[in-house]
Amino acid sequence: MNKVFFGCLVFSLFILAACSDDKPSRRSANRPGLQKSQPPIRIKADKKGIILYGDTVNLQISSIDTSLGIGEIRLSCTDNPAFRTVSQDLKIALPTAQLGGGEQRVKVEVQFDDGQKTTRYKEFKILSETSPREWQFEVIRKYPHDPTSFTQGFLVHEGFIYEGTGNYGETKIRKLDLTSGKVLKEKELEQDIFGEGITIFNKKIYQLTYKSSKGFVYDLNTFERQGDFIYNTSTSEGWGLTSNDSSLIASDGSAYIFFLNPADMSEKRRIKVFNDRGEINNINELEYKDGIIYANIYTTAVIVGIDAKTGKVVDEYIASGIVSPNEASSDMDVLNGIAFNPLNGNFLLTGKYWSRIYEARPIPRKTS
Repeated sequence: MNKVFFGCLVFSLFILAACSDDKPSRRSANRPGLQKSQPPIRIKADKKGIILYGDTVNLQISSIDTSLGIGEIRLSCTDNPAFRTVSQDLKIALPTAQLGGGEQRVKVEVQFDDGQKTTRYKEFKILSETSPREWQFEVIRKYPHDPTSFTQGFLVHEGFIYEGTGNYGETKIRKLDLTSGKVLKEKELEQDIFGEGITIFNKKIYQLTYKSSKGFVYDLNTFERQGDFIYNTSTSEGWGLTSNDSSLIASDGSAYIFFLNPADMSEKRRIKVFNDRGEINNINELEYKDGIIYANIYTTAVIVGIDAKTGKVVDEYIASGIVSPNEASSDMDVLNGIAFNPLNGNFLLTGKYWSRIYEARPIPRKTS
């Protein structure tokens, strides 16, 4: 090795060493740093296990590090966006009537006096304090129903049946005569649309679709499409749809029911459906009447009457047995149509590929 090369090598090593003292290498500079752990807190609840709707749960929140004082506590609920509270008191009353029923997860955000923050979660299972009333059905009359209809939405408006059907290539909206089953008006939808629930609001027909998070609006008289809309639910799916005087009311196959603003489809509020055993999933086709949302539980012959304010199931109807053996066929699928006869208040019930609409009145369930 000659002297000139050796001198250059030493000088280069000196320069590299000097640079490494001034700034980290590219490799070390890109390494993620370790996150600082949050100061620990303790959350105690005065009620454990079964909590009844209407009870108040009292929380006691404290800092495990006694040198850290708590300045502010924020509570929110991952399942109920409307529930939020802020407190400087370490003892907080949690009314379950504000929180909602079923499985509820409360987010506890603590800010300490020195500016540090901690987030923890507390989970509760809230049950109805009463059991739902139990009913079965007595069939009064039977009407014809198109057995090729994969019924998804079903309602009565001004004495006529309006039905939305589903399945790709089979989706339609229809206006029917109840007594004869005659199709008075019909609109077939595109082959790639899987129709779900329908409702009538402000002289328009609203329709959900299954997996596209997209719905459609039609003129009530002509069935001409006037527009479409996007909706967001917990499963990103559309299932059942009904309405009251101010909101569209939608289900998505979960335990949630969503109240939507018809103007822009934004969520106004939501409820979680629950009874004295827990929350109920697979909420499907919906019908609203006098403050109660009627919903069938998908794949079952069960219809539940749900308090529209709280989500609590107040009535449970068993519809098994309304189809006589000679009317049953291998093509029939599940119960999926709930409406009411405006003349007498009786239920009108049908299902996917059913050949009949059954007018039935509820009677107390017989116990064996």
